[in-house]
Amino acid sequence: MAFLNIFGQNKTPNNRFDFIEPENTSCFVCNHVFNHERDILYASHDVERDWQFLCGQEDHTEENAKIISLKNATEIDQSINDLYEMPKGIGAERKTKKEKWKPFKL
Repeated sequence: MAFLNIFGQNKTPNNRFDFIEPENTSCFVCNHVFNHERDILYASHDVERDWQFLCGQEDHTEENAKIISLKNATEIDQSINDLYEMPKGIGAERKTKKEKWKPFKL
C-alpha cells in the first residue's frame, strides 16, 4: 500500500469538511474511487477508528487500496460528509450516489 500525498488542492466553497477528526486523518479508498472511475457506495468506520470509502464492488485486492487524507476523501465526494457522526463499528452503503446512506453494524 502506498501513501499518496495529494494535498494542496484548490479550496472552493463546495469543499466543506464536517468530520470531527482532523483533516489529515488517514483513510482508505479503492483505486476506483481514487481515480474517479466509480462513486463511493460503501463506507465504514471500524472499531480501530479507521475510515474506508470504497466503490462497493467486490473485485478489490490489497493492491487496489490507497491511503489518502479524510479531507481528500471529502473532496472526491462531498456526500460522505453526511457520515461525519457515524460511530465506530458501523458501516453504510447505498446503491447509487443519489441515494441516502443505509447504516449497518460491522
